[in-house]
Amino acid sequence: MTEPDPAQQARYQALRLQRFYLAQATYLISYVVIAAAWASGNYLGTHAMALSHFVLGAVTQLVFFFLFKTGLNLRARDPSLTSSQTIVALLLLTYLLAYIGEIRGSILVAYCLILMFGAFQMSRRAYLLHAMLALGCYAALVVINQQVHIYPQTLTSASLELFVLACFLLWVSMVGSYIRELRDRLLQRHATLQQHQQTLRSMMDQLQNLASTDALTDLPNRRHFIEEAQRRITLLGQGQTMGLALIDLDHFKRINDLYGHSAGDKVLQDFAHIARNNLRGNDMVARFGGEEFVLLLDRCDLATLHHCVERIRQGLASHSFDALPDTVKCTLSAGICLIHPEDSLEWRISQADEALYRAKREGRNCTRAHEAAYA
Repeated sequence: MTEPDPAQQARYQALRLQRFYLAQATYLISYVVIAAAWASGNYLGTHAMALSHFVLGAVTQLVFFFLFKTGLNLRARDPSLTSSQTIVALLLLTYLLAYIGEIRGSILVAYCLILMFGAFQMSRRAYLLHAMLALGCYAALVVINQQVHIYPQTLTSASLELFVLACFLLWVSMVGSYIRELRDRLLQRHATLQQHQQTLRSMMDQLQNLASTDALTDLPNRRHFIEEAQRRITLLGQGQTMGLALIDLDHFKRINDLYGHSAGDKVLQDFAHIARNNLRGNDMVARFGGEEFVLLLDRCDLATLHHCVERIRQGLASHSFDALPDTVKCTLSAGICLIHPEDSLEWRISQADEALYRAKREGRNCTRAHEAAYA
């Protein structure tokens, strides 16, 4: 079972404290009942006994509060301490009923209120066990009362109260455990839904990656390059420029014809690796189609662009390909230009393409800049 992360654990702990504070409202009602019973003469014990209810309630709740605030509750199988809190409340209520006098019958419903505290935590078996504890506590109180006569009550009326309490406790156990089962099913469905959403997000990411990445070279494809380049053009500030380079591998068709397409694929993959290793983190290289590639360099001048492309050209020219004989080398021709703010990307690509054809006309294995780039 995966442990929750600290942030999630903190949220769970805060929720447990909220439930603990909510339980204190029940104790506050009990304290008011004790005070009212004592003031009206319906409390049968001494003043010290009346005070002991307040003391026992305060001490036990301070212990639970300490466990929650220090995180010691997290060591328990149920960090909410639902069973412990329920048992303590049932015992304190039984102690109260022993001295409450004639209004005892009207306070029996508090047993049900206490059991409802575990509606989202206790299983049906746990509910029945706690209901049996509550019924056993009151049955013991009836037996003790018949022996020592703390409160004048016939065995018949006491038995009737015990029967009514058993009926209500059974009903609360069934409803409470049903609520727990509903909660478990909802949590399971929520977990399943989250798993499906995660799978869907993963599939969407894969589809996005397939739509934007060239499968052979693992470089961005033409469509993704154009979208990203247009986005970056809109972010250019006044006076800033980007570098654009169109690269074509020289005589690539001859490599495919002489050594096979698998060798040609290896050449393309190796070029992609060389190009990536010679670019900065924000620069971009993409496969434009066939043996043609395109570079986009963030915030650079013509000299920086030319130097970067030359570094790639020289790296390719000196590279030995595993798929080719040692005597066979690959070269590239490149055309470069600069992109200014609010430029048309299509227009600048056309200029770089013109420079590329000039490089091919002038003997290949070289880099040429479009004349407008010098302006």
